[in-house]
Amino acid sequence: MTGYDIIGDVHGCADKLTTLLKKLGYTHSGGAYRHAAQRQVVFVGDLIDRGVSQLESVAIPRAMVEHGTAQMVIGNHEFNAVAFATRNADDTEWCRPHSAKNRGQHQAFVDAVEFGSATHRSILDWFTSRPLWLDLGGVRVVHACWHDDSIEHLRGHVGAHGGLTDQLIRDGTTKGHASYLAIETVLKGPEVGLGGYSYTDKDDHERTNGRVAWWKTDATTLRDIVRLDPSWPLLDPHGERVDELPETPLSAITGSVPPYPNDAPPVLFGHYWFTDNDDKPSTSNTACVDFSAVKGGDLVAYRWDGEPTLQAENFVHG
Repeated sequence: MTGYDIIGDVHGCADKLTTLLKKLGYTHSGGAYRHAAQRQVVFVGDLIDRGVSQLESVAIPRAMVEHGTAQMVIGNHEFNAVAFATRNADDTEWCRPHSAKNRGQHQAFVDAVEFGSATHRSILDWFTSRPLWLDLGGVRVVHACWHDDSIEHLRGHVGAHGGLTDQLIRDGTTKGHASYLAIETVLKGPEVGLGGYSYTDKDDHERTNGRVAWWKTDATTLRDIVRLDPSWPLLDPHGERVDELPETPLSAITGSVPPYPNDAPPVLFGHYWFTDNDDKPSTSNTACVDFSAVKGGDLVAYRWDGEPTLQAENFVHG
């Protein structure tokens, strides 16, 4: 293997995926996209939901994985899809309830596969066979957050190839269970309470917790550590619109994940809806490759060739 091309969240944008693969020098032959120099793609997960090409967005990466020209870690949307179709231990409910909110997030995929069909089952079985993280010797890949304690917990519960089991799906959707917290951290990213502040996210859902920018080694306040899109309406505890969170010291905040160590191997991740203005590593050894492809941004890859310090020029936009 001569290098890895780590590709961000596809979310049903198969046209952007094929464009990016070709720009990276991959051609389709023998049933899958492949690179003449024996490079390998690594997908950070979230192939599905939202976009218009659900089946193709799974078929392209799946063929590449099966032909040895790609690897993939699952994202929260793959986990949610499997939980949406898995019954709980006493068979009284789905592990991910079929609420209006959950159906809305997942409808594009369900419409494409037909819930319960052979195609649906085949795709879900493939999702469960994919690992939750990859340590490739010099570079790491995870969907949302590399957190050693969460990963160490999950090591004892994953199945073959580091993938999901029925028990982990059930435990990972049971609030209060240790596996629930570990799955939430690795696949969705750590969150902290906003101290009475709230915001409306991209899906028009009101949130009272904020995603932690766990890569920020220099953060000292709540404002520093929580990643909020400036377009999301932010309200203070009195319901008044404000522009920023307060500068509450991190010492007064509970539940935050420590920043990724500066001396750890580089880690590439998705999930965080970056924009073209963020086209650079977040730190010397962390970089996001999710550039909001399904919301009008580019599908982006990071070309890793063994460097211990990540470089801005290694981002490739499709």
